[in-house]
Amino acid sequence: MRPLLTLALALGLALPARAAPLDPLRDDIDGSAAQVILIWTPEGTETLATGPLRPGGRQTVASDRFLLASVTKPFVAAALLRLEGAGRIDLDAPAAPLLPLDVVSGLGGLNGVTTAQMLAMTSGVPDYLDDAFTEAWIARPDGWTILEALEFAYGEPSEFAPGTGYDYSNTNYLLAQLVLERITGQTMDDALRALVLAPVGADRSGVIGLAPPRPEDAAGISEGRDVSALYAFPGFGDGGLVAPAEDVAATFRALFIDRSVLPPVQLARMLQDPVGEGYGMGIDVSDEPGYGTVLSHAGGDLGYSTFAMALPELPAVAVLLRGDEDADVDLLWEALDLVLDQ
Repeated sequence: MRPLLTLALALGLALPARAAPLDPLRDDIDGSAAQVILIWTPEGTETLATGPLRPGGRQTVASDRFLLASVTKPFVAAALLRLEGAGRIDLDAPAAPLLPLDVVSGLGGLNGVTTAQMLAMTSGVPDYLDDAFTEAWIARPDGWTILEALEFAYGEPSEFAPGTGYDYSNTNYLLAQLVLERITGQTMDDALRALVLAPVGADRSGVIGLAPPRPEDAAGISEGRDVSALYAFPGFGDGGLVAPAEDVAATFRALFIDRSVLPPVQLARMLQDPVGEGYGMGIDVSDEPGYGTVLSHAGGDLGYSTFAMALPELPAVAVLLRGDEDADVDLLWEALDLVLDQ
């Protein structure tokens, strides 16, 4: 037992409260919306929760859930890579036979696009998620199906021949969702639970819109108003997961620090940058002086902005979830430095 603790117990004294490493950031945070910062290192987990969970509601706590937006993509990619590791899919085979005929036709036949190219954003398929879709979504918030959403990309020309370039197109991950559901015979929610969420203990995460909002779900604020009601329909593979920061951190840690989710061959595939654009399969791959390799993904949608990263060489995991569109990623780096320097 440490001497200070021994003396305190002997004298019946109260020990001073431990200073929270992330508290110095509070003055720099816009507290108008819900936000959670989480930093994991082998020494433990530090969190900082700020802002009201929803307008006029209670204060946010670290266990509250947020829409992940595009931070969903690493989860979908990992699920399909697990299927490849189990011999259930060839990611390098043309994906068209696994997709509805109307989708293939609407996207010009897909020209031999593979699932691997979808996951790495090298397929050349046009993006459905443009201003026209966003305006239609806001005008009809009662619900969209994935097939209806894909129609916004129909008839648009390919950006390039498959495998010859890079373009961040959300259509790729709607198609990946359809492939995942076809191979597993499950909904995306059930497939992600079985293949990724349950194995890492992320049991409070799921696809938004499949059940009524929980009391711990953060509102999404856009231009000063709560837009959470726009997310009443089941989320898509490009950004439909809702999760607490601890579940995101657990997944990134299991994938990239403990390396317990994917076989070595599939993990190497996930991190391979096929055309030199710093993107693997559902993950940004970069190198930051002083930190080493950074495996990350950002997310942004109406009312939400998110960022998650793993730094295997430290090791550390950092997560930022926010209930508006103004997440400040620099704050996450500051938080990481505060924890590393303590």
